[in-house]
Amino acid sequence: MLFTILSIMLSFSSSVLAAPLATRQETVSNVKCTGGNALDFHTVNVAQLQICGGIAGSIQKCQGAPTSTTGTSGNVQFSIKPVQAGATINISKGRWEQGIKAAFAVCGQDKPFSATFTGGASVGDVNVVLKQV
Repeated sequence: MLFTILSIMLSFSSSVLAAPLATRQETVSNVKCTGGNALDFHTVNVAQLQICGGIAGSIQKCQGAPTSTTGTSGNVQFSIKPVQAGATINISKGRWEQGIKAAFAVCGQDKPFSATFTGGASVGDVNVVLKQV
């Protein structure tokens, strides 16, 4: 009986200590770092959530199928446009956040950039710009 209990405890503890699942990494290309100084962290985060008229809270995708969108807070602006003319933006919150992280991994946290995020449009990819305005 004691052996059975120990065996169950060991198998449970090893599953609890298992490595976490890998997070999804979005593909970004054409990354160009366009500024030297990092922008204000809080202002960048607020601007990031302002795309598509607001993608915060329970909203999981860009609503309304816009052909371009901006997210602005203070002196920081994100702009998104589909690469292919005539396409609309339908980027998910997860794809948006992971693309931003991937671009920051190249340029540095909160530093201005331009890049192409894979997917995020009704057809094809989206071009994203973070800049100081």
